[in-house]
Amino acid sequence: MKAKITTIQRMSLHDGPGIRSTLFLKGCNFRCPWCHNPETLSPKIQLQYISSKCIACGTCVTACQRGALSLKDGVLRISRSLCDVCGKCSQACLSGALNLVGREVSVDEALELFLKDKVFYETSGGGITISGGEPFLQPDFVVELLRRCSEEGIHTAIETNLSQPWTVIEQALPYVSLWMCDLKRAADTYIINNMRALADSGAEMIVRTPVIPGVNDTEEEIEQMCRLLSLLGGNIRYELLGFHTLGFGKYADLGMENPMTGAHDLDPARLEGLRQILKKHRF
Repeated sequence: MKAKITTIQRMSLHDGPGIRSTLFLKGCNFRCPWCHNPETLSPKIQLQYISSKCIACGTCVTACQRGALSLKDGVLRISRSLCDVCGKCSQACLSGALNLVGREVSVDEALELFLKDKVFYETSGGGITISGGEPFLQPDFVVELLRRCSEEGIHTAIETNLSQPWTVIEQALPYVSLWMCDLKRAADTYIINNMRALADSGAEMIVRTPVIPGVNDTEEEIEQMCRLLSLLGGNIRYELLGFHTLGFGKYADLGMENPMTGAHDLDPARLEGLRQILKKHRF
């Protein structure tokens, strides 16, 4: 059984407790303009061009048999309509400027890599995290990998937007130690209903809201989400994450349009002010 992924990041400290290995699945059903991982949106393999690494040697132009690459005045140009993402240019690239983003990995391959770091999980209280994209768009792979990791005694976490049917999500319940769920608006009733089902099951859950200027950065919106989550009960922690622009460069690298060009990081003081609302609700 295989799935399409972007990468497996080892020794991560930001995707759950302790030292973790995070597997990023490719493909998402949302198109949030503020997404900082645009390489995970499409389920297809993509060509990434990091211009700062390019030495303008022209080996990629020679390797491309479709005429999708050209070099003019020391600048590489890519005709993505001609590119069939065969990977010959990235194989020929001498500087690592061209890369294919996306590959297939099997459950056995992922588990073998995870087991190499098991000692780090055990000594740090860490484990593995399945992220995306949206993991439950590839549910059979996700459930099987979680099951195998659980059998090995590895702490498991999953990052999900909870947008898929509950009948899909509940298959992973026996094998997930920690659920990390996105809640972007109080009006997202379908997602909140899935959160309620998770809470009723006794699952440990971290709900996270990316605070986006002009979208959900008002006291009223955060207050409403706090009230909704308080009604769910269960083992829930709630966190606010400030919008940032760190992933903006990836859009150009992948030949994608950035929907939030010109936006700025959320003011840290503004974020801290909104976090006071969570403290009031004892989150």
